[in-house]
This record gives sequence, C-alpha cells and structure tokens, in this order.
Amino acid sequence: MMPSILLVKTATNAWENTRAQTDLSCPASMSNQLLITEMTPDGWSWTLATRCSDILHKLELEYGPRDRAYTFVGVDFHGERPHIWYPGNRQHVAIRLSMSALDDIPRAFYQLAHECVHLLSPSVEHHASVLEEGLATLFAETYALRAYNQHFSPSINGYARAASDVRELLGFHPDAISALRRVEPAFYKMDAGTFAQAGLVRAPIELRERLLTRFID
Repeated sequence: MMPSILLVKTATNAWENTRAQTDLSCPASMSNQLLITEMTPDGWSWTLATRCSDILHKLELEYGPRDRAYTFVGVDFHGERPHIWYPGNRQHVAIRLSMSALDDIPRAFYQLAHECVHLLSPSVEHHASVLEEGLATLFAETYALRAYNQHFSPSINGYARAASDVRELLGFHPDAISALRRVEPAFYKMDAGTFAQAGLVRAPIELRERLLTRFID
C-alpha cells in the first residue's frame, strides 16, 4: 500500500466544460505520445518529460527559482481534477493530471503548465492564494496558445477572476511576480509587506488585498 499522501492545490480540469474519462482505457497512440519520443524533421518529439523541462525553465527564467527543498518526481493520471501531491510526505512533489488529458495532448500540456507553477513554491498544508492560482491560470493559457495555438479558458469563475486580477497587477507592474518572489519566494507566505518591499505601490490596495486572499474556486 502506498504511504500516506496529502493532496493539495485545486484542479485545472475543473475550469473546462469537458467531462473527464472515468475508466482506465485510452487510445494507446495518444498515451504513447506523452511518453515515447520520436525523431522528427524538427528534432525529437515532445513528451511529458521534455515539456516539464521546458515549462520549468521558462517559469524560473521569468519568475525566479523554484524551491529545491522539494524534489519533483514526475507525472501521473487519475480522476477529474489535476493537482500536485506529495508522495510519502518526504519532500517529494508530483503532478497528477486528469484522465481526460491522457488522450488529448494539448490539454495534457495545458494542465501540466498550470500545475508546474505550483512547483515554484510547494506549500503542502497551505492553501493557494488568488495570486498563485491566477498566475497558474494565466501562464497555462499563454503556454498552450504558444505551444499548440489552442485557447483554453476557465469555465469556473474563480479561476477567471483570479487570472483577471493577475493581469491587472501586471498592467501596473509587468515584473510584479519576479519582484514579489525576490522578497518572498513562497506565494503562501506573501503579505501586504511583501508588496510594499517589492515596490508595487501603483497597484490599488483593494487589488493587492484580493491577490493575497485564499483562493476559492
């Protein structure tokens, strides 16, 4: 039996008006493409591993280094709600994608991009803030659009509102996320003082307060 685990973070698939698969069957060709790479005229084809590498590289370049106290151990698929989780409660963190993504590669990488944002500062028992979930939503939308020219958008208002708040913040301070994380790398530890120390004074107080509240979908 697997050691006790703690499930945290909310799901990307909950945003979408698509019912997840509930059985374990899937087209082999699609699932293989997530795991088996092939040589193409443009180089090796993308897999979960290489997409993770690409996404994490982009995240760290733009928003600062992730918390390396946690070891990222991989990706699996189950159920309807993507999330990160902590196998064995031993500073390991994994990403779980929905079964609906197993036969939908763009959706898989869209969900992956969202969950990779949570790898920047895994929080275990702490809930994500509006800032963190809004950033994850916005980053995933942008990544899927650039990588596959497909537009995914939240169907649940909480994610849409959170992304809108982050867009508003970035309108005042385009480098807001990296500035905040230079002061406090963990999203769940940020407070009003973090915004002040980061110099994000042009953003309205009401917006800053919303971004720091606990995310509820």
